[in-house]
Parts: sequence; C-alpha cells; structure tokens
Amino acid sequence: MTPLSETEKKLGKSKRSGGRGFMAKAVASISALATLAGGMALGAVAAPAAYAANAPTTSYDRTLGNPTFESAREANGLAKEMNYGAILHAWMWSANTIKAHMDEIADAGYTSIQTVPMSTIKGPEHGMKFTENWYYVYQPSGTGIGNKVIGTEAEIKAMTEEAHKHGIRVIADAVINHFTADWNAIQGEWKDSSRFHTRSEGGCGDNGTAINYNNRWQVTHCHLLNLWDLNTENQTVANGMKDYLVRAVADGVDGFRYDAAKHIELPDEFQTHSPYYDTILPNGAQYQYGEVLQGDPGLNAPAYPALFNKYSTNGGGNTGSKYGGLMRAVVQDKNLDAGRVGSLQGDGVRDNQLVTWVESHDTYANTNEYSSQLSAWQIRMGWGIVGSRAGGAPLFFNRPVGSGGSNPRFAERSSLGDAGDDEWKHPEVKWVNKFRNAMEGNAEYLRNCQGNNCLMIERYKTDGNSNNDGVTVVNMDGDKNLAGMDTVLDDGEYVDQVYGGKLTVSGKKITSGSVKSGKVHVFFNASNTPRASLSVTGAKSFKTDTTQVTLNARNVNNARYTTSEGDSGSFTDGQKITIGAKSAVNTQITVKLTGTDADGNQVTASETFTKKDPNAVVSYTAYAKKPAAWNKIYAYVYVDNNAAAGNVIQNAAWPGELMTAESGACDGTADQVYEIPEDIIDQAGDDPIRVIFNNGGAGEIAGNKFPGDSATEDPDDHVDAAGLLIDGSYVWDGNITSGTWEEASCLAVTVDSVKINPSGTINLDLANGATTQLTATVAPASAANKPVKWTSSNEKVAVVKNGVVQGLVKGTATITASVGGKSDSVTVNVTGEAPVVHDTTIYYPASNFGANSTYLHYRIGTGTWTTAPGVKMEAACDGYVKYTIEGTEGGQIEFVFNNGSGQWDNNGKKNYTASGANVVVENGTVGSVAPCVTVVPVSSVSISGGSFSLKAGASRKLSATVAPSNATDRAVSWKSSNTSVATVDASGTVKAVKAGTAMVTATAGGKSASVKVTVASGYVAVSSVSISGGSFSLKAGASRKLSATVAPSNATDRAVSWKSSNTSVATVDASGTVKAVKAGTATITATAGGKSASVTVTVTAGSPSQVSTVYYKPSKAPKQAPLLWYRVDGGAARSVRMASSCDGWYSVKLTVAQGAQLKLVFEVDGVMDNNGKSNGVANGYVGSGAVLAVSAGKLSSTAPSCGSPSQVSTVYYKPSKAPKQAPLLWYRVDGGAARSVRMASSCDGWYSVKLTVAQGAQLKLVFEVDGVMDNNGKSNGVANGYVGSGAVLAVSAGKLSSTAPSCGSLSSTTVYYRPTVASLSAPSLWYRVDGGSSRKAAMSLACDGWYSASVQAPASAKLKLVFEVNGVMDNNGMTNGVTNGYVGSGSTIAVSNGNILTGVIPNCAVRK
Repeated sequence: MTPLSETEKKLGKSKRSGGRGFMAKAVASISALATLAGGMALGAVAAPAAYAANAPTTSYDRTLGNPTFESAREANGLAKEMNYGAILHAWMWSANTIKAHMDEIADAGYTSIQTVPMSTIKGPEHGMKFTENWYYVYQPSGTGIGNKVIGTEAEIKAMTEEAHKHGIRVIADAVINHFTADWNAIQGEWKDSSRFHTRSEGGCGDNGTAINYNNRWQVTHCHLLNLWDLNTENQTVANGMKDYLVRAVADGVDGFRYDAAKHIELPDEFQTHSPYYDTILPNGAQYQYGEVLQGDPGLNAPAYPALFNKYSTNGGGNTGSKYGGLMRAVVQDKNLDAGRVGSLQGDGVRDNQLVTWVESHDTYANTNEYSSQLSAWQIRMGWGIVGSRAGGAPLFFNRPVGSGGSNPRFAERSSLGDAGDDEWKHPEVKWVNKFRNAMEGNAEYLRNCQGNNCLMIERYKTDGNSNNDGVTVVNMDGDKNLAGMDTVLDDGEYVDQVYGGKLTVSGKKITSGSVKSGKVHVFFNASNTPRASLSVTGAKSFKTDTTQVTLNARNVNNARYTTSEGDSGSFTDGQKITIGAKSAVNTQITVKLTGTDADGNQVTASETFTKKDPNAVVSYTAYAKKPAAWNKIYAYVYVDNNAAAGNVIQNAAWPGELMTAESGACDGTADQVYEIPEDIIDQAGDDPIRVIFNNGGAGEIAGNKFPGDSATEDPDDHVDAAGLLIDGSYVWDGNITSGTWEEASCLAVTVDSVKINPSGTINLDLANGATTQLTATVAPASAANKPVKWTSSNEKVAVVKNGVVQGLVKGTATITASVGGKSDSVTVNVTGEAPVVHDTTIYYPASNFGANSTYLHYRIGTGTWTTAPGVKMEAACDGYVKYTIEGTEGGQIEFVFNNGSGQWDNNGKKNYTASGANVVVENGTVGSVAPCVTVVPVSSVSISGGSFSLKAGASRKLSATVAPSNATDRAVSWKSSNTSVATVDASGTVKAVKAGTAMVTATAGGKSASVKVTVASGYVAVSSVSISGGSFSLKAGASRKLSATVAPSNATDRAVSWKSSNTSVATVDASGTVKAVKAGTATITATAGGKSASVTVTVTAGSPSQVSTVYYKPSKAPKQAPLLWYRVDGGAARSVRMASSCDGWYSVKLTVAQGAQLKLVFEVDGVMDNNGKSNGVANGYVGSGAVLAVSAGKLSSTAPSCGSPSQVSTVYYKPSKAPKQAPLLWYRVDGGAARSVRMASSCDGWYSVKLTVAQGAQLKLVFEVDGVMDNNGKSNGVANGYVGSGAVLAVSAGKLSSTAPSCGSLSSTTVYYRPTVASLSAPSLWYRVDGGSSRKAAMSLACDGWYSASVQAPASAKLKLVFEVNGVMDNNGMTNGVTNGYVGSGSTIAVSNGNILTGVIPNCAVRK
C-alpha cells in the first residue's frame, strides 16, 4: 500500500509490528526458506561425514572446556551443569527458527535447548500442520541427519554454532528404539529384516503390538505402536546407531534425550548380553537422558541413568514422569502442600538424575493425555515450582501458537518448524530460570505461606550474604502479606525481579513483603551475575509532587548517581531515590548513573522522567467509521519505543480492544470511539503512541487492518506498517486501502468525575447466580452520554459487560469504570460454589449468516448429531443469535454453524467444542461470557431473625435474603442508622457500641429491609441455655421441634440461634425444627447471648420405601401429557411429566417412604386440576398407598382397568428417495406426548423401528427425512399423521398398510482397512447401511498392517464407512459439514491411503 500523502509523516515505517507476535512473519519466512533449501535432499540418506582432524571430538571440548564458550555462558548467567540448568523444549522448531531466537533464549535463562529428532524420516505426510502429522519426526526411516521439520544438516550445524556463541548447549531428541511402521519407507542398509525384532519373538499378540507392561521381555522385544522394533542385541545395529550419534555430536550436539529408552533392554537384563547401550553411549555427548516413564513392574529405573551417567561428562538421567503428573494435579486442585510436593518421586533415581516438567510433548500431544487442557497460567504456576527446585533439570515444553487450555490441542495457527507461543519467555518463567541459575549449588527449603495454596521455595547458603540467597513464591491464593513468616534466608533485602517489590529479612523472619494473587514472585538480588549493567526504573511520568525511582547496578563497582535537580551520591543495587521535589510541573528530570565493571571499564546509563500537572487531563480519542466488510472493529494501541516483543506497552494483546459503537460520533464523522488509556499516555512519556484499526483477524492478511502492510517480492524484506500516530483526537474515514487519518473537528467534552453505584465492596454468591448491575454516573451532564469502559482486574474471577458483573469462580476482582481519563472502582468478592450446569446457551454473531437464517448443527458428547442443517437460532441482543441446548448437564458439545443453504462455519473443518452454561463464538474464538444479560429486578429483601438486643461490645452476623432468586443485582449492602450505637460491616456483622437503638438496613437492587438493634444500658447477660428433652433418635425423613430455655428469664439477648454439626445427617431451622436426612449422628446446638447447649440426634434408616403409581385421566385429550405436582408428607413441591398409559389414562411411578401421604395436583395444558381450594390454598388429591387414581375429580386406590398387556408394534417406512441419514420417527400413543426415535435401515430402501405399547394402542406417526416432514398433510394447521394400530404399520408413498415389506435375505460384507499411521489398538469401524443409523464394529488384525471386520447387509446395500484410529476419524473429508465417508457395496470393500477398492481382497504377505 502507498502511504497516505497527507499523513506520511505520521504513518512512518517500523520493523516491529503493531499486531500480534512481532517475530511471526520473520519466523514464517525463515521456515519457508528452510523447506525450500532442503528440497528433496532432506529425505536422502546422508553418508557419514569426514571429521576434520583438528575439530573438537566431544561436546565438552567445545563448551565447558572452551574459554570463549565459558565467557558467553557466564555473561548470560547460565548454569554450568546440564543436569541442573533449565531446558527449553523447542518442540517442532526448525534449526533456523531456534537460531533466530537465540538472543531471547539466552535472555530467558535456558542452559540448554532440546530439539526434535534430527534423523531422516518418512513425511510429514500432511504438509506442515500439527494434527495427525507431528509424530512423523519420532518415526525414523534412516540415520541421515536432517528432515523437513528440523531442516538440513548444514542448518543444524549453523544453529549449534550460534547456540555455543551464547553459552547455550543443544540436546537432540534421538529415536533409537524403533523405525517407521512403513517397511517400504525404511532407507538404505537399514532395510534389512535382521536389524529388527520379528513380529513373534516378543510373544505379543496383535502382530507383535499388544505389549504387557508387566513383562519386561515384551516391553523390550515387541513393536511399540506397530513401529518396527530395532534388534538392539545385534552389534551391527548398535554400530550403525553409534555412527549416527557421533555424527550428530560432530555437528554440534551436546546431549541426547533417548525416546522410548525403557523399551531397550539393559546390558545384562536377560540371559544374553546386549551390547547396545555400551556401544552407542560413548559418543562424545556430555549429557544423556532417557524417556523411562515410571510405573512398570520389574522396571529397574535407577539402572538407566547410571548407564547414561557412566558415559557422559555432565551427567545423565531419566524423565520424572511421576512428578510431572503430581505437578499437573497440584496446579488443578491448587493444593501446594510442601509435604506433598517435596519429593521428586524418582523411584530410586537421584534428584540430580531427573528431568522434571509440568508437561511434556507426550502428555500434551497424545490424544490419550490431557495436559493440553491446562491453561498457560497453570503451567506457569507449576514451572514456578519445578524451575526453582534444587533437584532435577526442568524442561519447559513450548506449545504451538494459540493452542491448549480452552483452545484446541492444535489450533493450527503455526506450522511445524515455527516457534510456538511466547510462554517460554514469559517474565515469570524467565526469572524463575535466572533464579535457578543464580542459585546453582544452593540448598533448598520448602514451606507454605499462610495456607496450602501458596508455596515458598527458598534457596540459601547461610553465609551471611543475602546476595547468595533467594526465594520463589508461587501463590495460587489471594494477595498475601508475608511479614512475620519464618525463613532460612540471610538478613537483607530481596528484590522481586518479576514485579518489582521487595522482601526484607531480619533475624530469620520476614519483616516486610507481599505477594499478589495468582502470581509467581521471584525474590533475589540478581547483581551477582557476571554481566555489568546499570539502569534506572520507575514510571516515566508522574503527577505527584515527588516519586521514587530504583537504581539498579549489576556487577558494577563504584556505582554513583547524579540528577538534573543537583542531587548525587553512591548507591547499591536496588536502592531507591526520590526525585521531583525541586522541579516545577511539566519539566523533565534526568538521572545519570556511572560505575566500572570487573575490568575497570566505565559503565553508564541515564533515564529521563517527566513531572506532570496533577490537575491537567490528557485525553487522546480515536474515532472511526467501521468498514462495511468488517463485523467488528478493534483498536490496537502501542507505544513506539522499539521495546522488545515481551516488553511492549500496549492496550491489550493483538487485536487490541473492541471499539465502542456510538451513532453519529464526532459530529457524524464516525460511528466508533476508543479513548486511549491514561496509563499508556503516562507510560509513553515522549515516545509516540500509535493505533492500528483491525477486524480481529491476522494482521498479515490483506484487508484485516489499517494501515495495511506494504507488499514486497522478497518475504525477508517484508515490512510491517507502523500504526497511526495519535496525540489528540483523530478520525479514520473507514477506507481500508486509501483512507484518511485527520485531526477531529469535534470538540472533546472534558470529564470531571465518574462514580459507580453501588460503591464499596460487593459480595456475589455463585450459588445464587453471582450477578449484579452497576451503573456509572459521569459529570458534568454534558459528558453523561460518553461511552463508559468497564474492566475487571481478574477476568478469571469476575467479568463485566455494560455494567453487568458476572462472578465466575471464588476470589476477588476490582471492577473499574473509565471515561475521559477519569475512573472509579469497586471491589467484588465472589464466594460459594456454582450450581451444576443443566443447559447450555450458544451465542453467535447474527451478521455472519443473518438474524433469521443462522442454524446450529450439534451433538452432545459422542451422541447423535442433529439433522442438518440443525436447529434455527433466534435473535438475542447486541447483534447476536442464540440457541439453548437442554440437558447438557455440563457435558461437552460439538457444534458448527451454517445458513441453511450450504455455507458453513465449522472452525476450519475442526468443529467447535465447548461446555458450560454460556458459549460465545466470535472470529473463531470460543468464550464463556454471555454477550447480553437480561436484568431481573429485585422484588424484595428480608433479614432473618427480626429485631434483637446486644450488650455493648458484642456482635451478631445477620443474613439477608434477596427475592427472586434469579435477580440480577443480588449484592447486598448494609447500613446502620446510628453508628455511635451499632455498626455493621459489608458482611452483615453488627457490633454494639453503646446503649441506644439503631436501625440496620440491608439493600439490594433498590429494595431494602430493616431490623432494630437495641444496645441495652442495663444489659443482663445470659447465664445458661438448656434444650428440653435431651438427646433423641429419628428415622430418616422424620422431624422434631426442639425448644430452648434461656436463663435468667430477664436476660437481654434471649434470641436463640440453632446449628447442626452435620447437615448431611440432620438439619435444623431457625425455629428449632430438626429434620433427619440420613443415618448417622449430629450435634444440635442452641446459642443465645454467647451461651450454648447441645443435644445429639441419632438418625436411623427410615421405613422401607414403596412405589406409589399415580394414574390420571383428563376430561379431554390433552395436547401433551399432564404434569404432576406433588408433595410427600407435606414436604417441598416437586413435579414430573406423566406418560401415556391406556384408554386415555396417564401414569407415573413415585418412590416414597412406606405409608407416605401424597398431595397431588395435575397440570393439563397449563390448567390446574387441584381439587378446589380452601382459604386460598389448593386442596389437592390427598392419599397414600400403592395406587392413587384420579378421574372426574375423584381419587381411587384401584388401578384403571386397561386393555390387554403390552404389544410390540413394528413401524416400517420407505422414503420417496434415498435419505442422507435414517428417518426420524415422531409418534404419539393414544394421543399422549410426542416422542421421537431414529429408525434403522431394514431392506430394499425400507427403514424400521419397534415400539412397545399397550395392546390395541392407537399410534399417530410422522416421519422426518433430512429435515422435511412427511405428516400425511394437515387439517386446521394440525398434522394428520398416519394413524393406526397393530403389530405392523408400514408407510410408503403416502399410504399406511398393516403388511410388513417383503425383503430379501441379508448377506455378509467384509471390510478391510489399512491405517496410514501406526495404531495404538485395532481401529473401530463406523458404518451406515443404505443411509440408516450409525453402527459400530470392532476390527481385528488381518495381515501386514490390514484390519478387517464383517458386517451384515442386503446384497445390494450401499455401505458408508468411517474408521476410528487412535481416537481420530478417517472420514474421507467433509462436505458442507457432513462426513463424506467411504461409500461402496459388494462382498468385500478395502480402504487404504484414502482410496476405496471394491471386490478386492488384500494380498497379504506375512513377513517372517
């Protein structure tokens, strides 16, 4: 795009993007070039390299034994020992990608980088996507070096050289146990059957793949996942593998991770000696560890690291899979108990021989593992623990971009060869790594900080020098003040390197310091690293009279500072100085630092700070016209200060924040408004602020943002357009290609204040919906219509939209309303437990397919899909449509959207999946916060217990009930009319101050209730409380009212409160009525005036239960079955839908206590049959026993005399043309409620289903075929249906017959299938016969990778086949959201490599 002539100076050009991930395009270009450069040579078998005579032959020679490497390692502060330092698992990164990120990797504190396997491979077979493609790198086809994922051997060498320049070492994943399952893909001399175990020698079933992990012989000699298992007892095999490893070391590799290491026998584990490990391990690497997953009986886990250590100069180890599993449990249940997490659980393996992790590529990528469901936050919490421990070499697994957590396991937003997401360099992760490096060799001490949700990992030397000690605090709880806690740290101050706070220790006690909720804090003094550096940190602008800035000096001697205000002096690292007192507003203050490094060289730094007018309001506003092609418009705002990607000052991650729609904004020149946050303006100082408008899509795609990127022929020369400069109010005209960005002509209205109502602290209970409505009042009146921006400080706890707050989980969040540079905040406390989700409402933008033409096609769990196109969604609000799926019960839903005419949104053919009460899909992202909330007003508030008395100094907690239970604003605020007499806090606790009276009022949603509190001057204390009758017994379901006596009789506070010690056994209400729940004991306590008395209630099992069958015959046939409302022994009202019985009767069975009295009311099409009323209360039909039958207003204990016993009616149906899926039968029995059932294919185009009904029952039938109803026409708008009775009802060509169709006999079809990838178990066959219902058949191994299954079908039937392999469907693709399947007929059908062959039997040659 040609820059705008009028704004060229403001547009500029920048090598940093205004969009997400500033390195994304550069990495993509490097990856593409790497693939092209390798070409077909990547798949060739490389000959052994000729080693230079003077080249280092071991990793140690070129790293720890090399002064240049050591200088770089020390300069970056990296750990010396590989068996201690942090490892970055650059999973699926190419060598070029790793090389491009080496500066960042070093800065993030990683001692080592672990790569994917480097050997030649088959594939990847499906481009460079992750799904069903990533595992090819773990299936070698030879021992050449280089493949499509890692790159060429030359690129690998260049990458290792770059790593060594930074003091970083490289660990290569090596697959030494097996080769690919495709024999034809195995290359060169390796294609020799003597180099592999036979399929029978391991003694495993399923062609050598069914491994019994209790049998070590099978573990080491059978074929893992059908992959060809190397004959590791063969010396030739060992020699060939050693040659590969030695060549890799010569290319710069420093260590190896051995895949499936436990599947290779130890040297003398069996009768015959195995030379394998003793041959391959002396290869020149300095660190080697094996994938030895724990838990197998007979596994000698410690023997493997002993072997690796024997042949490695820097140690060897095993994978700590058991501790990884514990870490994943810990971050999910937030129980960080120090005793629980203390042991690394090595099963006899020493701590320094373990590689630890929170997750690995196996726990993340394999479909039978579920670490992918953990959020990035949970992973960081776990990393705070494993990365800070003294033991283990922690490995950080890098997930693909945008993947995991609430997103799909593989979102496919990056490709094989690309870098993953940025979590590996998150500040918390980075500083944990640096802490680890600085604490190398230190002891550790684990302790909890004020509860098991917070853990401190202290590392110390006890040498009196605080610069050698430190502590990581992992806090999964609320904010905490650590003052007063014991510690092993030496006295001194410790700086939080992540968030800038300080922790002070004196006398082995923490005297000051705090940690924030949900954060990893890393307290240590990083100045003992070799690198010399000076810096000044603090807010670049301030509106107070003075501010403090922090002076930092790392490895600097004679550190001094001077300021432009005339102050100077020496300082130590982390020292704070105060500036601003001598400067006027709107002036700049410069702080300069000087010092010398260890070699005497001068080191300098300076920073400038601006003192601003505290009364001045700086407001930058961006106005825009939303382009017609965009559904949404976002503003991405950033400070253009050339900061590193992780330190960019921005309003939010790409795409930024949604603009606010405002019709006629800025004198009609715009319809969208965004105010630049004041904190960004303050942080920017003199640096320019820029804005990029976008539609929420990827910035590199043309048409998704403005300004757009300039096009170039060479991808390496691609330059991202800088954002639009904003330093006031500006308007964009909405033209994506050649728009204008001009200073706004409209006058900005200055905001004086904004005030949230209600104010203060708001308590929300999850059990009651956890919602409240906030309003913001903006002054002056001329600014009242300005859009208010609502934000939450913790959207995991509570979210806010248009002032409606929705609590999500227990915790605290601050809700802020901002407008025109002014803001106000309230605190929201979310408590309680959320109720079980029964239904799920899905929201979707109406603009995609139209408010009246959007369809939802879904299934619950693995159940049946709706009939395409699905159900029609209805208009919701704010431009959304919605549909509520009933009966989800918190389960997962799989779904897609369409317009009913072939246009689909199926999430890029991956379908959407979600669960919960609300699901919102927008721009391919699945959220959980409803876009619009219906505000339900409060009707009343009541306070339990009534008025009461207290003595001065006493207190009582009140509780308020808000009605209705689903009211939006349920937050209760409390107020006392006379705080000099009695006060009340936000939780409702009243405290008596002095004699007198006060009214305590509870308010919610504009409604209030009050009670009178009397603080007595002549207060008479309660001396005792007694409960009459003593301890007692009750049967489950029974109740008893207790009475309590308060002495003396003139005691002031005689109000009695009741409590049960075990409400699951017995409950007690405010009046003292005890109700037995289940067998057990509970203590019932009565309290008054601070005195109590208790009795024990013993609950025994209640009387035996009985089944009461309730029959009801309406006066006329209802539209749907009646609804029965009933009470058991006067209990709570319940309801149940009745079912059609016979002769117009409906019935339902109730299980109740034997002899229980039932009160019955029947609801028929919205009208109540309640047997009349007395004093306004329904009489109901009252009775007990096995049978209660109601007809014509009378109750009887005799069951209705219905026809003969039930019969089976078989319904047949033949559609006019072959359907896409089997028809759905809708039917009513004797005019009862409509029911539905999917029919099954029968024969010759017929479908059938069997119905069990009362003998002689009349059936009304309607058939739904691919969404179209065959209802035999309508009369007065009501479907006629096909009406009949008997053993057979057959419908064809609009006619009903009582004769079953004459079908031919069934024959057998044998289906053969050969998976393209190794299968963990035999595939499953899913099939439909002539478009009928889906059925499943188990397949069994036939031969040479083929599996087979036999199915019964008519000779001419058409079969549609789908194969399930390792939980993944091979469905031959989809069309319009519907699976294509493999369709054929005949006695045999064979499917292989996506092709279907009919009438062919695979010619299997069993390999010996």
